[in-house]
Amino acid sequence: IAPSFIEGLPDWWPNRPLRLGLDLKGGSYLVLGVQTEEAIKSHLGAIAGSIRSELKREQVTIVRARQRGVRDVQVVLLDDRGLEKLDAYIQENYPFLVRGDLEKTGRRVTVTYTLTKEEAVEIEKNAVIQAIETIRNRVDQYGVAEPVIQRTGEDRVMVQLPDITNLDTVKETIGSVAKLEFRLVAGVDKPADETVSAKTREGATLRLEEDVLMTGDAIERANVEVNPQTNEIEVTLRLNGFGKQTFARITTENVNRQLAIVLDNVVQSFPVIREPITAGTAQISGGFTRDEAHRLAVVLRSGALPAPLTFEEERTVGATLGADSIRKGVNSMIAGAALVVVFVMIYYRKAGVLAVGCLVLNMLFLLALLSLLGATLTLPGIAGLVLTVGMAVDANVIIFERIREELRAGATARAAVDAGFMKAHWTILDANITTLVTGLILYNWGTGPIKGFAVTLCLGIITSMFSALFVSKVGFDVLKLKKSGGELSI
Repeated sequence: IAPSFIEGLPDWWPNRPLRLGLDLKGGSYLVLGVQTEEAIKSHLGAIAGSIRSELKREQVTIVRARQRGVRDVQVVLLDDRGLEKLDAYIQENYPFLVRGDLEKTGRRVTVTYTLTKEEAVEIEKNAVIQAIETIRNRVDQYGVAEPVIQRTGEDRVMVQLPDITNLDTVKETIGSVAKLEFRLVAGVDKPADETVSAKTREGATLRLEEDVLMTGDAIERANVEVNPQTNEIEVTLRLNGFGKQTFARITTENVNRQLAIVLDNVVQSFPVIREPITAGTAQISGGFTRDEAHRLAVVLRSGALPAPLTFEEERTVGATLGADSIRKGVNSMIAGAALVVVFVMIYYRKAGVLAVGCLVLNMLFLLALLSLLGATLTLPGIAGLVLTVGMAVDANVIIFERIREELRAGATARAAVDAGFMKAHWTILDANITTLVTGLILYNWGTGPIKGFAVTLCLGIITSMFSALFVSKVGFDVLKLKKSGGELSI
């Protein structure tokens, strides 16, 4: 549509330009795999932490409570006196955990709880949904225009980023799990089975307490700032209401102890708590460059991924290659349409002019539907447009030949047109519906490029049938009114 025409439209009139795919516009394409088993393990690890903290309040002595395997939580009690309270707590709060084997070693009792299969499937499904939302939040931080982020298959996410050709930075931002934890550094008297090991940024091993005191869920904002005292670049965290209260309690109860800030199992810093911090802020420092600090702030603002991601597929298309694809696609469509127009106008004379008019309207209908539905036009989609041109004319050819047969049999123009459309009607419907079913199968089970072709093909079939059976019929009715009882130029 001409810009002058768009400017003259009222404000309420929708203006939806046709969206171009990456193969035409240029950009990056990623397919990410969500490691859903890790989401289950993380979920069970959080449950184990809750069991430890809650049952301590009930005066139950727990030696250890940890996630084991993929679907198990193992709890070790000092003796069997707390077993009844443990079972009651599990049944009330985590009914999807089924008690399994019970082992006794001396006084100690080891109980294993297994996650039900139904709950595991639900966790996996939610992990993919949450991963899509987190990826979208991170991509939005870059201001990418019209990104496409959607689920493909059971545990994969497809990401299309128009105009983004430098994948390294984007991959670092999207792929970072950003699992932020606050843990106390373990004292020398802490038993080894109640601690976990983590590496510092320098590669040293640090022993941390098993309990996670606070996670990244407590973060409200994350900004890059320069420490005026050390001149180091830091990421300043502003905590939400819950986080502010939790952090104040942590720093009040653990003065003169070291608090480790752990990001993706790497200790970023472990400062000593000098005094209670009640302002609701925290800093992450560690010799970051400004770009590293900015990426860290982005992933912390957008939240942690529920599970690690793997890059299954990636490709980049330059804008120049996309423009060349558009030019070649348009040229091929023009050449094909021109040949079809010349043929039908020579072979079918004035009826051919009517067929050309139907063809033009058919393409306008198709492009309008693509725009209305928000579909993305890809290079295979252009191939679908070219195919639609041929299919649209093919329907008209069937109708015209039927009309010619009736005229040769001695029917009048009006009777020939009516009989021609009636006899061609079911043939056209049968052929197009068969192709439509094929297109729907391609769309349902195909991937990116195949889906682009299937969308254009299916919409083209619908517009072709409408233009052939309705628009051309109206055109012939107009000709019959003007030449009632006369001859048709066909």
